[in-house]
Amino acid sequence: MASRKQQGMPASATQPSADAKQTEQALILYNELLMSRNRLAALPPVTRQDLEVVRHALHEVVWFFMTPPKRAKTALPLREEVKAELRCAAESRPIDLYVETVALIALKLGRRQESSRSLASDTDALTDLLDTLTFDHRRPKRAIMETLRRLKNNIDARIAYVQNARSKGFTFPHPVESYAERKDKTEKPNQFFGRVYAKYVPLGLTQADIRRADPAFYNVFHVWCSRNHRRPESFVPALRPRRD
Repeated sequence: MASRKQQGMPASATQPSADAKQTEQALILYNELLMSRNRLAALPPVTRQDLEVVRHALHEVVWFFMTPPKRAKTALPLREEVKAELRCAAESRPIDLYVETVALIALKLGRRQESSRSLASDTDALTDLLDTLTFDHRRPKRAIMETLRRLKNNIDARIAYVQNARSKGFTFPHPVESYAERKDKTEKPNQFFGRVYAKYVPLGLTQADIRRADPAFYNVFHVWCSRNHRRPESFVPALRPRRD
């Protein structure tokens, strides 16, 4: 995680592969925590944007700005031996996996807290973001228009979903097997989906229905899709099709 170039160290030729391996391990550990901690089970899967936010924070804030300076002149200075220990920890790659995973959990927990804000506050925040995008004079007009059209399409799809979705979501004819209780522990998430959920997709099953039925599998499935370069939508729609 910590950039060796920022720390005055020579960049390694194998750095990209090491970072990719660490990211994969962080996703696995994140998923294991969600499966083993009931209070975390409802957290959504990690997205590419989450990873970028965490990496930026760790590179630019933790490792670069917050590494304690040597012989700092402050009214209450931290002991030099403590600073030395912190610098050693900041430059240690083995701890990066732990730090990245903790950061991802903290990010998701923080966003869950934010989601509890009032609807008016959320609307104001979205309006501010749209204004920031609309009046960004640094970007070409064509790029801004393309982004706004893409956002409009996403919003229209969600309006259609709210208007046409069933009030209680999909109803399974009988209780479905949970991923944690499957008999064959070698069964992969895509195989489990094919055996348990695929038959319900033509009947209107969506990702939201799976999340309600088995939050742990929902997270496992999204992690598997991310690692195998597959889109969850190629298996099951994110939203219920509009009924004309």
